[in-house]
Amino acid sequence: MDVGRVFGTPQRADRHERGAIGRRDRSLVALRRGKHSRHRLLRPGDADVAVDATLRAAAVRAGRNSGAFAVGKEDLRRRVREHRVPYELCVVVDNSYSLHADRLVEKVKGLVFALLEDAVGRRDRISLVAFKSGVPEAAVALRPTSSLSLAARRLRAIPLSGRTPLPHALFVARRLLRQELAKRPNARPVAVVVSDGLPNVPLRGGGNAFADVLAEGRALRRVGISCLVLDATPPGQRSKQSCGEALAEAAAGVHLPLADVAPNVFLDALVRMP
Repeated sequence: MDVGRVFGTPQRADRHERGAIGRRDRSLVALRRGKHSRHRLLRPGDADVAVDATLRAAAVRAGRNSGAFAVGKEDLRRRVREHRVPYELCVVVDNSYSLHADRLVEKVKGLVFALLEDAVGRRDRISLVAFKSGVPEAAVALRPTSSLSLAARRLRAIPLSGRTPLPHALFVARRLLRQELAKRPNARPVAVVVSDGLPNVPLRGGGNAFADVLAEGRALRRVGISCLVLDATPPGQRSKQSCGEALAEAAAGVHLPLADVAPNVFLDALVRMP
């Protein structure tokens, strides 16, 4: 595990101004609540005027033009506030036979249960995407919810799959997160991918499953969805065939070996993601 990469970088707010208050991640908020951290130009319809910044801008302009002090439209500034916002989490669960054969399914479910328990009371919502049984594609196993009991029941009910359509699962997760953020644009979207990184079903016939995974990782980065990859490849079978580390790099996310991750480390990594 690259401990320095996960824990060495201080947590920082992203640049999106989100629309609600939560208890999880520090972010800019588009509300008149939270700590005033900076200012920006006033937009039409803004009412949260930064009086001090506005007066400074007017004074600088008056001194530059050697004119009388007067506040003009170009001087108006608005407050930019920071607060904590919730997470919108989508967990992509690899429920293929390869993980079952290596007895990693129970550890995967244990980590997801820890995530579910930690999300209770933080206004986070969680959804699940898994592979279908008997069909080489992925589906939403659980719509976004904050119910621990419902999520736990759905997680236990996920069947085993004979194929690994990881590219389609990433596509479904990205589509789901974007749909939910369009309805509730107030959370930080995060895709948590738990897989051994051995996809064998491309998005289209004749395609390359590995290349499709990386393409979906880049798509996650383009739309502003953070990505945490828990690589379930067994320690004694590390090979170039696994796409876990490459996926994390393509998505500008974090890669952690599942064998080295305890629930507390997993949750710390989630909170400290760049």
